[in-house]
Amino acid sequence: MLAGGMSIKAEIAVVVLFTLLLTLPFINRPFHMDDAGFLELARARQTDPTALTLTDYTFFGQENELFLDTHPPLISSYLAFLINLAGAESEPVLHAGFLAFPLIAAVAMYFLARRYTNYAMLAAMLLMATPGMMVMSHGLMSDVPGVAFWLSGVTLYVYGLQRRSQGMMALCGLVITIGVFTSYQVLSVIPLLLAYVVLRRKLSLLSILPFALPISAFLSYAVWHLAVIGDLPRFSYGVGEPMAWHSIVQKGASATMIVAGAVIFIGVVMRVLLARKWDFTVYQFLLAPLWVAILFQYFYGGYGTAAAVMTIVLMPLGMLMLYRLFADAWSRIRQAWQFGRERPAEDLLLVLWLAGVLFYVTVILPYASVRYLLPLFPPLILFFIRLAGERFSQSPEVLRNILWTGVFTTAVMGLLLASADYHLASVNKEFAGRDAAGIGMETAAGGGRLWYVGEFGFRYYMEQQGFTQLPEDTEVPAGDVIIQSPLADPRLFSDELKDKVKLVETISYGSVLPIRVTSFAAHAGFYGHFWGLLPFSLASGNVEEFLVYEVVPPQKGHIESLLDRLSGKRESSLEVENG
Repeated sequence: MLAGGMSIKAEIAVVVLFTLLLTLPFINRPFHMDDAGFLELARARQTDPTALTLTDYTFFGQENELFLDTHPPLISSYLAFLINLAGAESEPVLHAGFLAFPLIAAVAMYFLARRYTNYAMLAAMLLMATPGMMVMSHGLMSDVPGVAFWLSGVTLYVYGLQRRSQGMMALCGLVITIGVFTSYQVLSVIPLLLAYVVLRRKLSLLSILPFALPISAFLSYAVWHLAVIGDLPRFSYGVGEPMAWHSIVQKGASATMIVAGAVIFIGVVMRVLLARKWDFTVYQFLLAPLWVAILFQYFYGGYGTAAAVMTIVLMPLGMLMLYRLFADAWSRIRQAWQFGRERPAEDLLLVLWLAGVLFYVTVILPYASVRYLLPLFPPLILFFIRLAGERFSQSPEVLRNILWTGVFTTAVMGLLLASADYHLASVNKEFAGRDAAGIGMETAAGGGRLWYVGEFGFRYYMEQQGFTQLPEDTEVPAGDVIIQSPLADPRLFSDELKDKVKLVETISYGSVLPIRVTSFAAHAGFYGHFWGLLPFSLASGNVEEFLVYEVVPPQKGHIESLLDRLSGKRESSLEVENG
């Protein structure tokens, strides 16, 4: 029995049940965001299990004879297996097949948390309640599976090293290998654990055993990839200039607000962080210059009221949280070194984990997003619980109430964001099946063709209706119709095409829920900071607007129209003279 009166099995059962309660209600969510890309590759792997490319594939308007996958092959292959099993691309069946990953992550977090805190069950529940984990657990992307294997690999390694268990270390190697072929981010686990074992001064044949399989497997895959494709595996699409200073600043700002807004409920964070006068003073110091910057943006129309207020609150809070967690961890490490304990390695594991994820997201990856920062959540939560334990060490009952409040309020916030995300996904499916299908029938009856501009879930459901994405510089005849989702692809038409299109209708979808996870207008960029730096925002406007354009004969320019009018006047005057 544990201190709380529950056995380990009972606590795991609570964690599993809690995770299912947060995921099962969303099992019918329409395919959304990058789900579409993974499904495209899954179709290719149904006929060729080794397929790494898509042929004649248009992506954001760019035509590609061979489109190279930037993700490891395991998730698409697993999807291909599920589709074959179900006999169709069924939302509930595929989502049910992905329920295993949040469950694995929850159980792994529980056992890892037992090494750091007496509140392992609450730590695991808090991880699954975070808006980031909850929303991403409802999709088919590789992020939650990657976190699940990352967490499992670290947990097996820590326990295996402590118990000197060859079986656990061998299993750790297998789990990390599966993780690497699920998400390339899991490669980060290898240097992380190597640093951990070196700091513990336990470098041995047993300690490096788990790295043999993932390293050799990935190198073999890279060689095979080079032989088949003629290039090494790509880790991203190479969007923008990820290492430019302005890009790093934007990603850093977005990551800071994700830390404050998409992990633990903000009220609980403020209750713990601002409990001391010094931290409250630091928070006010960080707040002052941000007020000036955001108010400037607000008065010049760059930010709405809600986005401005949320930025002012979240950014300094995220900065303070990271500063406090790193500072307290460093203080504990120094004290442990002074007394010659082994504890520094345990704390350094979390510090390196946290710092490593922040580094590669803000410096290396093309953009910041909640999904990319998911591996940061476990060490952040463990540090936060430890910080709360230190600040309320004299009041165990207060600490327990704060943690339970954190789980409950964070889960409520996560459910609200997940519901907003579910609604946005549903809008794409509803529009394609109802409005676009009707417009397509009318267009076809008139001898025209319907094109669409947009990616993600919008693309998936438009293609399900038989429509084609419009490649850039395509010659589109008069009578055709183009439907654009600016949220899914805001690109402008080519110079040739923009003079031939006429906006004939805007179809809008609203929501009773005033929360936005993806919105240019609300500056909400849950899936990428290019939509907005905030992980979510508040807004009452439309969730999505679809623009319907008709292709008409090219309109004459101003000079041509003027010449035509002058020509008409000459003809009229000649008629008068002849009369």
